[in-house]
Amino acid sequence: MSVTELQRVQSHTMSNEEAEASTGAIHGWGFTPTGDPPPTSVVSNETPKSRCLPEAITKGWKRTTLFGILVLLMILIFLNIALTLWIVSALRLSMKGVGPIKIIKNGIQLEGQAWIVDNLVASTIMSQFAQPITLHSYRNFTILVSEPNHTELAKMFIKRDSIEYSGRKFEVYDAKGGNVFHASREEVRVFADAFAVDGEGGLTVNSAIQAPLVRAPPSSKLQLESLTRRLDLRAPQSIYLESRAGGIEITSHSDINLDSIVGAIRMDAPNIVIDYLKIANTTVKPQKYNRANKVYQLCACASGKLFLAAPDALCAIPENDTELCR
Repeated sequence: MSVTELQRVQSHTMSNEEAEASTGAIHGWGFTPTGDPPPTSVVSNETPKSRCLPEAITKGWKRTTLFGILVLLMILIFLNIALTLWIVSALRLSMKGVGPIKIIKNGIQLEGQAWIVDNLVASTIMSQFAQPITLHSYRNFTILVSEPNHTELAKMFIKRDSIEYSGRKFEVYDAKGGNVFHASREEVRVFADAFAVDGEGGLTVNSAIQAPLVRAPPSSKLQLESLTRRLDLRAPQSIYLESRAGGIEITSHSDINLDSIVGAIRMDAPNIVIDYLKIANTTVKPQKYNRANKVYQLCACASGKLFLAAPDALCAIPENDTELCR
């Protein structure tokens, strides 16, 4: 190569380097010139962004927001799980029921105590095996049986110092199912071997009492007393008074009348004693066998009044008598 050609190549190379320096294009080994003109620098009035936040947040804010939402959801899930476990432990929830309340085949079984705030509706309430049942109320306790239209059929109202029951009838049964007590508007019955009333006042009946047998308990006396009115003993067939170990006393302030309309009044006893009868003094000369007037005749006046007379005298009284038959 001649000197002239070498100068041309150097000048051409220098012109290319000057062109690259002016245009900003990079040429050299390993690069292929594109020939495209470089982009012109655009002058912008925008201020540069703040560099206070980390580059990871400002660069990928969508990913950061997604991660934050996931963390918040995980916290809420853990809180719900903890709250659920606390409720389960507090209420003692199980597969059989809630705490002391267990669901069984025929209903609900409760162990311990239960507080009823308003009303309790149930068909049957029974205690556990060999365990008592207690219903406690601070004020009043009411048991009500009604129809679907709220019509009251029976009601038992337990107050602080009394028990009230309203219904058609009230019945009490024993353990074997037998009748013990029956009360209704028509009658009151006591199904027992003995109806005992203890106390000084006894039993007070305003109208009438009907019973097949009236007797006193052992070692006690029986008194039938009317304080202000009369006492009547009536029976369709007979009235039988018996005292097996003692006597029977009938005391009256006024008269005692024994009336028999059809039959008779019979006194069957080995001794009949009538005290305090008046004696008619009609015998002038008593006989020797009179035994000091210890034996008398029993005489009766036309009015039915009885008096005694001497055995050897007539049952007669003077005309001016004012004591024997008055």
